[in-house]
Amino acid sequence: MRHWWMSVGTMAGLLAGCAHPPSQPNHHTTSHAHFHQVAAQVTDWPTNARPIEPEFQGARPVEFYVGQAVERNPQIMASYQAVAAQVEVIPQVTALDDPMLTNTIWPIAERSPQSLMGRMPYGLMASQQLPWFGKLRVKGEVAQQEVRMAVARLAQAELKVIEEVHLAYYELYFNQRAIDVTLENRQLLEDLLQIAEARYRTGDTSQQDIIRAQVEVDRVDQRLITLRQALDQGQADLAQLLHIHPDSKPEALTELAPSSVPSEIERLYDLATGCRPELQEQMAAIVREQRSVELARLDYYPDVNVGLMWDVMTTNQAMAPNADGTDNLGFTIGMNIPLWRNRLQAGVNEAEQRVAQSARQYDATLDETFRQIRRRMVQARSQEEQIRLYRENIIPRSEQTLEISIADYRVGRVSFLQLLDNWMQLLTLEVQLARLEADLRQTLASLERSVGCATAEEIIPNEQTAEELRATRLQPSRSLDSTF
Repeated sequence: MRHWWMSVGTMAGLLAGCAHPPSQPNHHTTSHAHFHQVAAQVTDWPTNARPIEPEFQGARPVEFYVGQAVERNPQIMASYQAVAAQVEVIPQVTALDDPMLTNTIWPIAERSPQSLMGRMPYGLMASQQLPWFGKLRVKGEVAQQEVRMAVARLAQAELKVIEEVHLAYYELYFNQRAIDVTLENRQLLEDLLQIAEARYRTGDTSQQDIIRAQVEVDRVDQRLITLRQALDQGQADLAQLLHIHPDSKPEALTELAPSSVPSEIERLYDLATGCRPELQEQMAAIVREQRSVELARLDYYPDVNVGLMWDVMTTNQAMAPNADGTDNLGFTIGMNIPLWRNRLQAGVNEAEQRVAQSARQYDATLDETFRQIRRRMVQARSQEEQIRLYRENIIPRSEQTLEISIADYRVGRVSFLQLLDNWMQLLTLEVQLARLEADLRQTLASLERSVGCATAEEIIPNEQTAEELRATRLQPSRSLDSTF
């Protein structure tokens, strides 16, 4: 009986250690305040408010906001945690299953097994399943490709946020520039109003010119209200991407750095093949499915189960007269029989079809990438040509026309209505130029998003191959663990 109670104690201890998962919160006592407390522990900010940080007040270059967004944006951080979680899958799928420990007890002495050594009150057996050679390795390779896919999705999240920061930044630039241009032209309109008042006092014109000028001043003020509203909304959009207080007032620089459209579109196609994380994700998916085919074929081979038995013997109530109560030790070995070949072949066929599916998906993503690059290159070149035309021809001539009309109005050669029309045309053209400047840089930002890396030709040597780019450019800016 001593052996029987030792066995029960051993099994109880093992089950007690395995049967208690980490403590879970009591859902009946969980309150709204509890969720706020949890949120405060897992975020960088309190749950009620975030302070306005001085470094985000005022004008900064776009590179400053990009760097801050990469470090702060919750979408990027969530993707980073997804990669870290996926890495932890590898040791799980490459490990053996938990061993089994079985204790068989015969509490009724008359019914318990008997042998020449005595009566067996209980028996203890430990067993371990051993998969066929290579199965764990292939499972690990599948998990490694899924980590690569998660890293590619992290790179996609970073590039998406970087693009959105550029779009929001240059939208701020446009609104700021449009406000400045409108204020400058408002002052010019005030000067025209003074000219009209002077001519009215001398009897050279009617009061109608003065009223028209005052109406235009009011219309300019209405436009300023709309532009300032758009500026405040754009600042809120950028604040969201930076994960800062929504009342922060980030601003763009008043002067933009020169930009140029890449000259060789074929070069961009090559860069995208090596850089674009969507393509790298599809490549990893193809390799993963290829490993899955190998894993499906390994299912044709059996898994082995080995075990060790310990039969406790006793002379108490033993039927054999010469029983000595010596314990018995035994070994077991077993395996599954891969008998149902139709099921196994269906698994291989499924894996092979998924390889073809991933390959076709890669082709579709590649086609979409090239389409985006082509469309945005055409758009950027058109915007660049329009900007040049506005700066070199249209606006200088409009300024000249306005100057002449002002001089002619002083002597009564043109009407005030024509003068206002020339002034309004110049204001519209200058705002359109600011819109084109912002649109060009937004298009270039989207172009880099489509390519997946910098498109400036001086940054990337011409002799660098797509394979080298794949190894060097597809790296999220956030540092990753070496196990990735």
